Amino acid sequence: MKINISQKDEKFIELDFSDEGHTLLNLLQTNLLEVEEVEMAGYSKQHPLMDRSKLFIRLKKEGDHLEILKKAAIRADGKLDEFLSEFEKSLQDFK
Repeated sequence: MKINISQKDEKFIELDFSDEGHTLLNLLQTNLLEVEEVEMAGYSKQHPLMDRSKLFIRLKKEGDHLEILKKAAIRADGKLDEFLSEFEKSLQDFK
């Protein structure tokens, strides 16, 4: 995965992702929208055959976009850990 910043100002950032699609970007978008400082988060994948996607983040006020993205990624990781734990419990109950 390669990530480049294509636009940035005090409240907005646009990141270009290569070799990533809906799975990761939707997960990041969902978790970004749960961060209090985020006004808007979205992503686009221009064409299914292209390996490039864009992630957009607009903050409510000036801030560190990349720290907020990191916060959202940590939040997503926690949710995946919780899912894995509950999934393993369900498997034990099933057996």
